[in-house]
Amino acid sequence: MKVGVRLFGTFRQRFAGYQHSQGMEVDIPEEATVQDLLTLLELSETRGAVVIAEGRVLKAGDRLQPGVPVDVMQAMGGG
Repeated sequence: MKVGVRLFGTFRQRFAGYQHSQGMEVDIPEEATVQDLLTLLELSETRGAVVIAEGRVLKAGDRLQPGVPVDVMQAMGGG
């Protein structure tokens, strides 16, 4: 299945030719999880990857839905 992905922070720099205004389309297996997507993109939660769909932060084991775009953000800290 195909999933639209928008990358934020330095994650955008990992993909040559990435245009934020268009995002990118990723082909993942049916029943794929957030972790499957992060593995395919060579990103991980330990690198601060946070995946959001429909205004909700997803967990690694959550299944992605066809046609529902996701945002992959870089967690920020500060104080």
